[in-house]
Parts: sequence; structure tokens; C-alpha cells
Amino acid sequence: MNKKIFFMLCLVFSLVSLSFAGEKIGVFANSNTNSIQFIDPETQTISASLLKGSLGSYGGGLFDVVITSDGKTAIVSNFGDSRIFFIDISGGFDAPPTIVGKTHIPFFAEDMALTPDDKYVLITDGGFAPSIAVVDVATHKLANIQSFGTAYSNAIAVSPCKSIEFGAYMVLSADYFQGRINVFRLYDATLDYVKSIDVLPARPVNVEFSPDGHTAIAATANGYRVPVFEVSCCSYVNFKGFVIVPHKSGQSCVFSPDGTKAYYLSNSVYYRAMIEVLDVTGPGQVTSTGVSIPARPKKGTSQLFGVDTIAIEPSGNYLYVANPTLSGGSERISIIDLVINQQVNYVQANGIPTGIAFATIAD
Repeated sequence: MNKKIFFMLCLVFSLVSLSFAGEKIGVFANSNTNSIQFIDPETQTISASLLKGSLGSYGGGLFDVVITSDGKTAIVSNFGDSRIFFIDISGGFDAPPTIVGKTHIPFFAEDMALTPDDKYVLITDGGFAPSIAVVDVATHKLANIQSFGTAYSNAIAVSPCKSIEFGAYMVLSADYFQGRINVFRLYDATLDYVKSIDVLPARPVNVEFSPDGHTAIAATANGYRVPVFEVSCCSYVNFKGFVIVPHKSGQSCVFSPDGTKAYYLSNSVYYRAMIEVLDVTGPGQVTSTGVSIPARPKKGTSQLFGVDTIAIEPSGNYLYVANPTLSGGSERISIIDLVINQQVNYVQANGIPTGIAFATIAD
């Protein structure tokens, strides 16, 4: 074999390996049909139902989905069963996933958030328990559960940055019933309560950090006011006031990969699912653009606690919109083009999709 042919073969093999490296994948949970499905964001297609009937009881209801940063493990919560399931998705879109573990949570398991190092997943209640559970991702064992008395948590988010000063992650939780955002520091598997911030008349059902961890936005179920926070890694959280959006009844919020935009899902009775586009110009500096994108078909008109029902695929170009609630939920996931701020497609699920997440599978 001469050198030229050898070089060309090496080039071909390199390009082939690159084409298979870093496969992008999405996962969503069908709450009522006890299954998950994969999304191929490159082709905007989905798989058949996967693990149907194997993720706890049908009556329990699958809600939230999170994926480890390497894209190899998805975690799904079964609300009524008080369990979370660990699923190996490392084979990618065309390989069958396998359940590799499950953990019983001592309350109704609804919202989940992973620590940036993928060491722990934190879980909050969809009922009335004022507790937060911490589960070790590697062992699938309950590492800690703490009750915080009157500081109730129905949604949770972990900052993407870790404080050098405190050696801890900042954690925020939403308290719908008292109209508060609770602030914690997470030291390994232990949470220290810092304070609660009153955001009434807003009643938050979800909370989300920006990619740099310096801004947080809460989704509120009862009006047009969106609470915004400036965050310094574990040093402080300052309430910056409200952004007023055109449509009420928020449920989820997600930031663009570069952190300059935020997309807020509202689902009022009259307008149904609308994506409000927000500008983020600095830490805690958020304004409404006035742009609202309809997500059709119409979704339900209530809110799940903490479940992330919208997600941006890894390229950052498309937003996928599932259901903010089960009542009146649609089997279609809307696909929004974030360049033109318009819905361009949808995928047909095999059930009512709720939690949705994307990742890139590492080699």
C-alpha cells in the first residue's frame, strides 16, 4: 500500500469516527403510558416506545427526566410510586436502553436536578413534604434526606458553578404555597439552608439557573410576573424584581446555551402554550422582548411542579415543547425554530409527554 492510499484511508477512518463521535440524543417521558422515547435532534424524529410498563406503575405517572452530562444515563421520576429509575442510554438512538437501577424516595418524587459533576441527583416533592432527597448517581442509593420545616420545596435547581470559597453548589427551590424561593448550599450530599426570598404575589412552580450560574428565573403559575435573581456562586442571591410577560401562568424556563436568551413557557386558559422570549444582558438583568411564540397544538392549562417540560437541543437552534400538565395534554411535542421564533414542526408521541431533556453522548 503506497503512502497516498494509506493517508486517504486514515483520513476516511478519521472522518467516520468523527461522524459517530458525540451523538446528540433527547429523552422524554410519556406520563400516562409508562414509557420513554428517544429524540434524534438531527432528523427531528423519535423512537418507538421504550421500556413500556417497566418504569413502575402506570398509575404512578412518569414526570421528570434528567440526563448526565456525558449523555450516558437518563433518570426518570415516577411520581406516585415515589421512585426514580436510572436508565443506560449510552448505546444511542438505535440501541435499546436498559434499566440499571432504581431508588425509593420517601415522598412523591416529581422534580429532579443533577449536580454538575453528576455525583448526585436532588429530588423534591410533588405533594406537601418539606424535604429534599439526595441520591448517589453511581450507587443509586439514597445518600441523604433532609426536612426543612416551613421551607417547602416543590421544584429544585443546582447552580452550574461551584464556589471555591465555600466548596459548595448553590441550590434554589420553589415554594408555591408560600410564594418563596428557598436558598441552600450543597456540601457533598448535605444541604445547608441559607434563607427564603418572598416573591409574592407570584407563586413559583419552577426555577432555573443560567449556564454561567449568575442569573436565575422562576416560573410562576398565577400571573404575568416572572421573578428574576442575581446569583454569585454560593455567596449571595439577590431578588431583582419582576419581569412582566405578555401571557400568564408560567411552568418552565430554559436558557439558550450562551445565556443571552431565556424561553419561558406560559399556558393560560385562553392562549394556551406560549413561549415568551426574554433577553438576558447580565447577571440578574432580564427583560421581556415582547415576542410570544405559540406552541401548537394547544397544551393543558395547569402546571406540574418543577418538571422541565421544555428543552433546547444541543445545537441550540430548536426548542422542544412538551406538556406543562397532564389535564388536557397533547400527544404532540412542538418544535420551535429559535432563529425565526416560529414553530416549524412537531413529533407525535405515544402518550402524553411531560419531562424532556437533551444531551450529547461522550465517547
